[in-house]
Amino acid sequence: MSTKSRPRILFVIGTMGGGGAERQVIEILKRLDRSRFEPFLYLAMKQGELLDEVPADVPIFAFWNGTPESIGRKFLRLIKLTRLVRYVHLARVLHQHRINVVYDRTYLATLDAAGGCFLRPTPRISCCVVDPQPELELHARRSKRLAWWFARRAYRTAKIVLANSEGLRKSVINYFQLSPEHVQVFYNLLPGNGDGETRPDELTPTLDDQSTRIASENPVLAEPSTGSSSNAPFLIVTAGRLHPQKGQRFLLEAMHELVHQQGRSIKLIVFGKGESEAELRAFIRDHELENHVTLAGFVSDPRPTYRQANLFVLPSLYEGMPNALIEAVAMGIPVLSTDCPSGPREILDGGHCGRLVPTGDSHALAAAIADAQDHPEEWQDRAVVAEKRVKELFDPVIGIRRLETLLEQIAGRVSGDW
Repeated sequence: MSTKSRPRILFVIGTMGGGGAERQVIEILKRLDRSRFEPFLYLAMKQGELLDEVPADVPIFAFWNGTPESIGRKFLRLIKLTRLVRYVHLARVLHQHRINVVYDRTYLATLDAAGGCFLRPTPRISCCVVDPQPELELHARRSKRLAWWFARRAYRTAKIVLANSEGLRKSVINYFQLSPEHVQVFYNLLPGNGDGETRPDELTPTLDDQSTRIASENPVLAEPSTGSSSNAPFLIVTAGRLHPQKGQRFLLEAMHELVHQQGRSIKLIVFGKGESEAELRAFIRDHELENHVTLAGFVSDPRPTYRQANLFVLPSLYEGMPNALIEAVAMGIPVLSTDCPSGPREILDGGHCGRLVPTGDSHALAAAIADAQDHPEEWQDRAVVAEKRVKELFDPVIGIRRLETLLEQIAGRVSGDW
């Protein structure tokens, strides 16, 4: 295909924050075949920890440029016209840059893309990456029924809806009353170096820097935890936005039980930042966990620290297809997850490749962590099976080829059933 005939694809998302959806957009932008496609990126707000990772050849358009809040922005919000004006802005980008296909990811991005594509008709792929009902209830400002109607219309007007797990696909179909043929499963791409592999030598250089920074916050966590010493603390890692949805509070409650009631030598590093940070820090302080828990903030690549860990824990209340869990499994470390309505159960093959416990149950988390500490060989055996399963299921080379075929079909370049 000649350069002139390449379909122009506009990827739409809110920001380039450090979440799983943003990481997936980065992964797709890095891997997309430039001889076949011309990618663009549209952000509601030009900000986020991953902004510098956007490939240099991808033009970025933003409704707000990330500067301090302006009078105009305050005025639009006051008269409740921000979303409508954003629709117009997005439609102008679609028109001026002759976009062929829009790919939107996350609930709010889907609403924006639907509005912009209504004003400037453009075929659209919408991705649903988290349970839609709690997301809608979280963002509905007035009538939930009206919000549901608009969201349903946004998904219905997309050419295809992609859900990143089978469980999520069923939830989207049922909640928005969509045709089963309209919603397909498209698994996340396992992050790598761009050719489908993650080389150990790419991870090693940042290990010392990360360990030094984490240790400066809490020197106790500088101790090695590879299991080579009986005196080494059992090291747990978790990663995700600090938000009630992610269930970190329940994991901290489990830590309190393990440390202060059972007297276990155990440490926890939490990667991520978000609105729950103050609450979590207060819990750590009030329950005397300062020497056992570190909130490490955002780290662009926490995998070097994963290599030192004995266990990865995902305590979420609901998920779509959690990237953090996928990455941990691919690193070959044992994993423990809550049994969300979708995602973790598929990743862990119903619990055969890792332990699943009920959501919102700190005692169950504590019991499973204790079992992992007491029976490391059994957990490591499951980790070996899980690693192989994840690398096959989320193969980024296969995934990006499938997406490229779909993009060409939506753009009208080829025909056939994808």
